[in-house]
Amino acid sequence: MAATEHAQNIKRDTKEWITIALLELLQTKPLSKLTISEVVKKAGVSRMAFYRNYESLEQVLEEYYEPKYADIFNKIAFQTSHEQKVTDLTNFFHALSNDFHTAIDNDYKELLYQIFKHHIAQFYDEIIPFPDWTGAKRSYWIDFMSAGVFEIWVMWIKNGQKETLEEISSLIRLFHK
Repeated sequence: MAATEHAQNIKRDTKEWITIALLELLQTKPLSKLTISEVVKKAGVSRMAFYRNYESLEQVLEEYYEPKYADIFNKIAFQTSHEQKVTDLTNFFHALSNDFHTAIDNDYKELLYQIFKHHIAQFYDEIIPFPDWTGAKRSYWIDFMSAGVFEIWVMWIKNGQKETLEEISSLIRLFHK
């Protein structure tokens, strides 16, 4: 039993070192230009250790960001007030604005969008049952809504967050009326 717990701790630590190394390297180099060799060297682990835990650098980022998105969407799913949902989502994007800036600058904004889209689809399924909206209709609507909301936040971050959070929140609220 102790060996299993020890092995789990090593696996957790290895994944953490790989994630930290990747996030640090992304501060200076685009994802498309990074190699697994660079990441494992910085992390101080072997390539074998990398491949025991991940298939790609993108998967490292997915596993890092997925819980962050899940937390905010789980929180807003239980809010009764639409205003509070928008406020919580606003605070989420504001809190992660540095991460989004790095993603924009270093070629992995699309990865963050795909995680967002997945969660917003689940969110809309919970609040809007789409009784006769199946297949393409539902997919188009989810794509439209998720892309629009996500792009507003990305543009706000790209433009230096010149507008207030309230101004951006008000703009997002227009999508949901």
